[in-house]
Amino acid sequence: MSWINEHKNVWRVVLLVVLLVAIMGPWIFDSTLVPSEFSCTDPSIRLDDDFCGTPLPGTWLLYWMVVGLPYASVELITGSINFVDWISVFRFSLVLFPIVLPFISTPLLILNGDRRSRQIFNIAAWGLAAGIALWIGISSYPRLFWVLWGSWLYIGLATSVLILDVLTLAGRRRWKLRNC
Repeated sequence: MSWINEHKNVWRVVLLVVLLVAIMGPWIFDSTLVPSEFSCTDPSIRLDDDFCGTPLPGTWLLYWMVVGLPYASVELITGSINFVDWISVFRFSLVLFPIVLPFISTPLLILNGDRRSRQIFNIAAWGLAAGIALWIGISSYPRLFWVLWGSWLYIGLATSVLILDVLTLAGRRRWKLRNC
């Protein structure tokens, strides 16, 4: 337990690096209608009877969130899309935002110290991120979950960070009680 508290910044940096690897791994499929009498071309795989899919990395989701919302906003202003479609894009961007939160909360915790409020925010950020990643992983062709290793690595990583941060918070509290 004391090792976790003594080396918390080291394991947080390592976990952020592994988080980058997880984000670069496949998270979703870009599906294309291909009737079953035709075969899928590489790198696509057969998703079901009439669809093939190409695995896309989590960075594609983040790119879509960062670029898609401003692009849709411009299209809304120019009249290319209606307000209802823009709301769908905005909602999707909001749903994806928690995936980015650990990239904000963890460096703040490393650089600015372990205040209790920052630790709780970090735990909440990782919890939201794990929940959204789990939702994405489960909703993307569950029978082909093994292909989407990026989202599952992210989920496992987020769960590990939650456990480590809770242990760090509990250890810090125990240390304060012992030294009072």
